[in-house]
Amino acid sequence: MNKLNRITSILLPIALLSSPSVLAVDYSYSGFMTVGLGRVLSGSVSGQNEVGIDCPCMITDYSQAAFYEDSWSLKPDSKVGLQGSVMFNEQLSLTGQVVSRGSRDFKLNMEWVYLSYQVNDNNTVQVGRKRLPLFYYSEQQDVGFTYPWVHLPAQTYGWEAVNYNGMNWSHNVQFGDWSGIVNVFGGSETRKDSDYLKLYSGLDSESDTKWSGIFGAEMVLSKDWFEGRLMVMQSDTQGRVVSDGEDWSEKTMQQIYGASALVDYNDYLLTAELFYSDRTESYGRDLAYTLSAGKRFDGYLVLFTHGLYQQKIYQDNPGEVTETDREKHRNTSIVVKFDVSASSDFKVQFEHWQDYSGSWFKENYGDANTLSMAYNLVF
Repeated sequence: MNKLNRITSILLPIALLSSPSVLAVDYSYSGFMTVGLGRVLSGSVSGQNEVGIDCPCMITDYSQAAFYEDSWSLKPDSKVGLQGSVMFNEQLSLTGQVVSRGSRDFKLNMEWVYLSYQVNDNNTVQVGRKRLPLFYYSEQQDVGFTYPWVHLPAQTYGWEAVNYNGMNWSHNVQFGDWSGIVNVFGGSETRKDSDYLKLYSGLDSESDTKWSGIFGAEMVLSKDWFEGRLMVMQSDTQGRVVSDGEDWSEKTMQQIYGASALVDYNDYLLTAELFYSDRTESYGRDLAYTLSAGKRFDGYLVLFTHGLYQQKIYQDNPGEVTETDREKHRNTSIVVKFDVSASSDFKVQFEHWQDYSGSWFKENYGDANTLSMAYNLVF
C-alpha cells in the first residue's frame, strides 16, 4: 500500500463515521491551468551538462526539476489541476487536489488529501497530506493566476520537500485593526525519486529524501494595503542515492526561517521574501531573498524582480562538502502581465541569471538569458 492509499484509508472512514448522514453531503470543486512556453536565449554553458540537460539552460522550479533549454518548450511551466471538497456537515470536510505537470511528463500526482474539522469560528484542525508552508506562495504555488510571475522566483522557491503528512492547527487572530492567522504544523515527508535531487545527481538517477520530526509555525497579519508573514520550522533530514545503492544517511537537523511582506497600494505593488536555512550539521547555511516592485497601468502590471541564492559552506562539515560545490546565483527579471478577464491572465517574462557558484554548478548551469510566457486560467 503506497503513502496516498494509507492516508485515504485512514481519513475516509473517519469522515464517514463522523457524518450524521453519509448520503447528505455537499461538494465543491475548482480548477486551474497554465499553458507556458519559453526557451533560453543565450548562456555561458554549451552542450549537454553532467546531469543530462542540453545547455544553455536555466532552472525554473527546483522542487519539480523544471528547466528551460535552448529550444522552445511547453513543459517546464505548463500544468493543470483540480481541487475538490466534500462537506459532510458544517464542521467536517475532506479536500483533495490532483495536478498534472509538463515537467513530470503530465503524469497525474495527488498533491493534497486532508480532513478539516472546524472547531469554532476561529479554530480549525486538519490532518492528512498538505502543502508544507515554507514560503508565502506555498499553498498556491501551482496556481499561476495567483502570483505575478510566469513561474515563482527560483532563487527563493524550491526545496527538497514541498508537501508533508501530518496535522496542523490554525487560529484566527485579531489585534485592533490587524487581522490574521497563526498556523502550527507537524509531521514528516519521504519523497521517493526526488525531482529536486535529479538536478544534482542526474536526470536518470534515483534519489530519496526524508524529513522527519517536522515541527513549525507561521503567522500572517494584514491591515489595509500591507500583509506580513513570519515562519519557523525544524526537522531532521536524511537522503540516499538509490541508483548508487546507498542506504539512508545519518539524521541531521535543519532549522528554516522565513519572512515576507507585501504592499499593494493603489496601483503600486511591492513584495519581499527572505529564506534562511541552518544546516550546520550537514554542510552549512543557505540564504535566499526576492525583491519586487511594480505598477499597474489600465489592466497591465509591469514588475521588476531581483533575487539571490547563496550557500555558506563550513570548512569542517560532516558531509565533506567543499567550496567547489557551493551554489550562488542572482536572477533579475521583468514581467508584463495582462488581465485577460477576472479569471485569466497572460504574462511575458525576461530573466537574466548570473552564476557566481563554485566550479561544479557554474560549469553545469552557468549564466543564462531566458524568455517565457504563460496563459493562466482558474475555473
